[in-house]
Amino acid sequence: MGGRGQNHQDRERRTGWWRAAPLLGLYRPALVAVGVGLLFSLVGAAAVARWEDRVNRIEFENAAETEAIVMQNGMSEYISRLVALRTLFESTNEEITRSEFETFSSRLFERHPGMLRIAWLPRVNRKERAEYEAAAITDGVSGYRIKSLQGETFATAPQADEYFPVFYSTQPKTSPVYGMDYATVPERRAILERARDNDRVAAIRTRLYEPKEGGRQPDVLVAIPVYAKGTSREAVVDRRRNLAGFVVGVFDLPLLIQSIRVTTGASPAVSVNVYPPFTGQIVSLEQTLPDYSSAATSPQSMRDVARALHWSGSLKIGDTDWQVRAMPTAGGSLETAYDRAVAVIVVGMLLTLSLATYLMLASRNSRRLSLANRQVLELAQTDILTGLPNRAFFLTRLDLMNSQLSVRGLPFAILMLDLDRFKNVNDSLGHGAGDVLLRQVALRLRSALRATDVLARLGGDEFAIIQEACDDQRACATELAARITKLVAEPFLLPGHRVEIGTSIGIAIAPDHGSDQEQLLKKADLALYRSKSAGRNCFTIYDEAMSAELEARNTLEGDLRDAIAQCQLEVHYQPFMDVASGGRRGFEALVRWRHPSRGLIPPDQFIALAEETGLIVPLGELVLRRACADAAAWPCDLMVAVNLSPIQFKEAELFETICAALADSGLAPQRLEIEITESVLLERGVENLAFMERLKHIGIELALDDFGTGYSSLSYLTTFPFDKIKIDKSFIRNLTHQPRSSAIIASIVTLARGLDMSVTAEGVETREEFERLTALGVNFAQGYLFGRPQPVDQIEFDEIAQPSQRNAA
Repeated sequence: MGGRGQNHQDRERRTGWWRAAPLLGLYRPALVAVGVGLLFSLVGAAAVARWEDRVNRIEFENAAETEAIVMQNGMSEYISRLVALRTLFESTNEEITRSEFETFSSRLFERHPGMLRIAWLPRVNRKERAEYEAAAITDGVSGYRIKSLQGETFATAPQADEYFPVFYSTQPKTSPVYGMDYATVPERRAILERARDNDRVAAIRTRLYEPKEGGRQPDVLVAIPVYAKGTSREAVVDRRRNLAGFVVGVFDLPLLIQSIRVTTGASPAVSVNVYPPFTGQIVSLEQTLPDYSSAATSPQSMRDVARALHWSGSLKIGDTDWQVRAMPTAGGSLETAYDRAVAVIVVGMLLTLSLATYLMLASRNSRRLSLANRQVLELAQTDILTGLPNRAFFLTRLDLMNSQLSVRGLPFAILMLDLDRFKNVNDSLGHGAGDVLLRQVALRLRSALRATDVLARLGGDEFAIIQEACDDQRACATELAARITKLVAEPFLLPGHRVEIGTSIGIAIAPDHGSDQEQLLKKADLALYRSKSAGRNCFTIYDEAMSAELEARNTLEGDLRDAIAQCQLEVHYQPFMDVASGGRRGFEALVRWRHPSRGLIPPDQFIALAEETGLIVPLGELVLRRACADAAAWPCDLMVAVNLSPIQFKEAELFETICAALADSGLAPQRLEIEITESVLLERGVENLAFMERLKHIGIELALDDFGTGYSSLSYLTTFPFDKIKIDKSFIRNLTHQPRSSAIIASIVTLARGLDMSVTAEGVETREEFERLTALGVNFAQGYLFGRPQPVDQIEFDEIAQPSQRNAA
């Protein structure tokens, strides 16, 4: 009986399984669809949420960085206006009066709110104290005395070796701050010493001794050292000895930053807090409150800011960094709302409940395929570095615009952009810094365009823009080009560096300048070339004369190649005189081109072309060899000076070429002077220094040509082994009617003497100029007053070198 009962139970259990199995098979797709659908909905919502968070963070960080750059540029403008006061004091031989100081200061900051006061603090020693006090009283400052700060009140300052009192100020003459000696206030004395010893703008966070209405407000005191005109400031001891005083400005930091943000149209989606500089004193983040906050509803303490999405940076004022923290404004466009993520999960759940597994899987596979194709297409037409469309996209869009031109009848403009001085950034800071700069340039260019405009990176530092749908296309294109030129010229902040570049722009307009891709691009390139030739950082619209100029340039290039091969180039010589003895010291070799049909062509019409085409290398070698050969026949006390082009410095065999020219001619190296322009020193500094030291080792003299017109830097004179400085003729031209030119030349002569160098003045044309230069201490003079450049066979020498002398040389 028991066995039969057990078998019956097993049979019923198996019967129940077979009945349930078809139901499980029937609902399995739906169950799988529900499970998979819910899972994908949750995963998709999480992925979209992460994507929204990432995109929002990138947009916010870009916006915050832009705001920080704008604030820094505005602050730099305020500081530069204070530096202009320093220039006022250091550029004149006469004493600046109170009226001049007040007038100049008020004009500088006439439309720049945030400046509370500006003051001049002269350096007053014990003997001068009474004289300064009497002078201030005479100027209308009643009861002026040099005062020291004692607690919260002022008292007459005790006797000291030197004082730094407020002598001129933009405050009313009744203000008690007149006469306050900054040397008696420890924190202010420290900033003065820091500014003086480092020869830089110094700043501290401080408070006024005349409190403003409404309670305490954070203020910034900026000190700029002023040194006696024409004195040295190379070493700390020189700066301490030659200090004349300080220009001091006090900013209302909140008002200043607010005015900068209002003026530049700050984004309301970004809230900015500016905190005091970090000091050695440990303060909790909870107690660190901002000096400026753009939104009262945003977090204030640093701890509260750090708990949410924020961006950290700094605002440099002088030599001190204020801490900048930016946050998305509550309720603003940059605040993450996760709307798309919520939509994804809701839609996913609805689809999961309504669609079958097959349809869901098919839809998902189709969507994945579509996204993959879109990504491949985008990658093929996108520049990876900047995220802009690339050349392929640009050309495709340009073809589309041309095809629609006849139908729509709307003109459009092409703007070709090339960054100026970008190669210098790449060479000096590295390609990583260049990539960062390109991304920042792309952001600025985007900000200047409309949504309908097309911006693309063609490669390297070249960009292109298609602008359409304007009533006056020519006016719109020029307005856009001017805006871009100004925008790119503003400083860029790279990690650890502040760089300034520019952009040259060429513009072609369809259909005025063509109706196909090749014509428009060629003519925009011609206009771009004209902008570069015009000095860069400008824009040019194509005109028909440019094509004619290109053809003429190509013809001239061919003629120049033939001239070098057929020796049609001549070397003329202009004397330079020894100011002390009045005799000739030598001649500068200058190349001239005697064209068979055009006659004598001046250098300014073919030297630049030779440098662009590389023909300057054989041309320069020809001039060097001929100058050495001619000079070998001169009296042995005369030198010959030869200019080297920056392009020649890039030739690996230049040193061997110079040695061969000396050896073949028999000219002593001591009689050859190589003139080098400042632009050579900007690139390959280590290699150029080694090359110049090799020239010095064999006895050749080196001269820094056109000093004062390019990238003049005292570091060139201390780093590179120059024997002579040649002052550019632009300073000599203004010598007799601009006192500043005399002051500049006197400073250069003093500097050269200190570095054991001689000085040559170029472009001397009148006896008055020569007498003035003689009084200023110039060693050599060159110009039309002493002779124009002429062929060697027209030069008269006092004596002719004998063969024995020439061989010995």
